[in-house]
Amino acid sequence: MGGCDSTQKTAQPAAQNEPVVVIEASPEPLKEVLPEEKTDAHKKLIFNTKLSVSPERPNWVLFSNGTHLLFPVGTTKEDMRKTSLGLLQRYNNESFKVRKSPIVKGWVARTPKGIYNYVSLVQASSRLATNKELASIGKQNVMKDKANPVIIHINIPKQ
Repeated sequence: MGGCDSTQKTAQPAAQNEPVVVIEASPEPLKEVLPEEKTDAHKKLIFNTKLSVSPERPNWVLFSNGTHLLFPVGTTKEDMRKTSLGLLQRYNNESFKVRKSPIVKGWVARTPKGIYNYVSLVQASSRLATNKELASIGKQNVMKDKANPVIIHINIPKQ
């Protein structure tokens, strides 16, 4: 007993039915993962987007700056990927309308052609921003996603 062994066994069990307990002094090393701040940011964005999209529209593609596009049920994952990239590349500085998301802390800015962007409370500087300011933030996010399109999630309901 004692010492710095990686495992230790307890003394003989008091009764015959008690198991021998092994105590591991050092746990297995962690497997390599993405930096926590990156995975957390994407997890929050995916979660908030799921909450802000109507359950009646379960097929959508999400980009790294909150831009998302909705697709009809039955659209394949590959078609969603290709079409969303094409639509985003054809975006031409259109105007945005803004609505407050009733479930999450943020807003959804959208174009008449169906390009949406989730604007978080943090992006709005945690203050009361005007609809014009929120639309501007949404537009900037879409332009970032257009310049560097990184798809972080394709949502398709399980069949």
